[in-house]
Amino acid sequence: MYGSRRIITPYAGKTELAMNRVRQAAGILVRNGATSVNITKVGGGFTAGSLHLYTFYMSMEQGLQLSENLSSDPSWNALMAERELIPAGDINGPNVARLIAGEPKPDNKAFMVREYIMERSKWGEASKLVEEIQKMVSTHNVNVSMWVPILAEEMQRSMAVYSAPDLRTLGRGVDEVGMTEEFQKMLEKASELGTLDRAFGMQTVR
Repeated sequence: MYGSRRIITPYAGKTELAMNRVRQAAGILVRNGATSVNITKVGGGFTAGSLHLYTFYMSMEQGLQLSENLSSDPSWNALMAERELIPAGDINGPNVARLIAGEPKPDNKAFMVREYIMERSKWGEASKLVEEIQKMVSTHNVNVSMWVPILAEEMQRSMAVYSAPDLRTLGRGVDEVGMTEEFQKMLEKASELGTLDRAFGMQTVR
C-alpha cells in the first residue's frame, strides 16, 4: 500500500473555506481512482492546527494513473484555479510513502505519528520492532504501522503511526502500554535505529 500526504495550513479567517476545498478535493480523488482518502486535523505537535489530506492506493501504477486522471479532470482543474485566485492557506505536498510494516485500520479515527530520521539500511530492523510493538498494543485496541518515503522532500524520514478508534482509547493505550518498562525498552531500540525528531497527534474530520 502507498499513501500520499498534503498538509494544508489555513490562513486566519479562512479555515472553513480551506476545509470545504479539502473535502471537494477528497471527493475528486476518490472519483479518479484513489482506494480511499482521509481528512484529519492536527491537534498538537508538528503542524498543529493544520489539515492533512491522505490519499491511499495499492500500487504505484494506480497512484500515477490517479495523478494522470487529475490533470485532465475539469473539477480538479477548476478547484486548483479557484485556489490560485482566492488562496485559503498554504499547501505542502503531496509527499508519497510506502507501507512496510503493520496494516492500517480504516475505521480508526485518532492518530499519533512519530517521525524518525533513519537510514534505509535500518528499515528492516525497524519493521521487526513494529511487529513486536503491535503484539503489545493490540489488546488495548491500538494499531501501529510503519511508512517509508518514496517521493518526498525529506527522503530520510520514516513514520510510525499509532491509531485507535478515538482519542480516549489512544490515550488509554499510551497510559497502559506506552509508559511500561517493556515498551520504553522498545523505544530505546528504535532510538538506536533512528532519531525521533518530530511527532504529532491528529483526528479524522468528518
